[in-house]
Amino acid sequence: MAKITWSSTLKYSVRGRIVTLDSNSTVIDDGIVYIEGDTIKHVQDAAQGAPNGWRKIDAITSSGTIYPGMIELHNHLAYNIIPCWNVPKAFKNRDQWRRHSDYTKKMTGPLRILGSLDGYLQAIVRFTECKLLFSGVTASQGITLASSPGIRSLYKGVVRNVEQT
Repeated sequence: MAKITWSSTLKYSVRGRIVTLDSNSTVIDDGIVYIEGDTIKHVQDAAQGAPNGWRKIDAITSSGTIYPGMIELHNHLAYNIIPCWNVPKAFKNRDQWRRHSDYTKKMTGPLRILGSLDGYLQAIVRFTECKLLFSGVTASQGITLASSPGIRSLYKGVVRNVEQT
């Protein structure tokens, strides 16, 4: 396989089974995703032929299923339901800020309460998955919540969970 050096104008394509995540839940058994720089330009059936500007570019063949979108490799998904913490001062390490009373009051405390209430975990999961999809993320990491170990089993929606697959 040829080495690919990334640039903002790099054009390449990936061929395989594509789950488009469109409103019709379209799955293309033999499709190609056309990418330029950091932008997906086209997603289509391979039989359609390459769009203009892509005809001389050989597709990289995938042996798996392609979910066109971004992969987020580090997050704490449940925390996406509360506002960001305004850090009050500089800390030397994470053990200091995690024990700060303001962090407990505004971050871990509310999540501990919400995670223990019936029906809230399901709502947290659906909200965070929607937030990811709206931002173009189709695979993510960080599905656990210390106060609710059962949350992992609820992430079974459209967003792929890298911890489970």
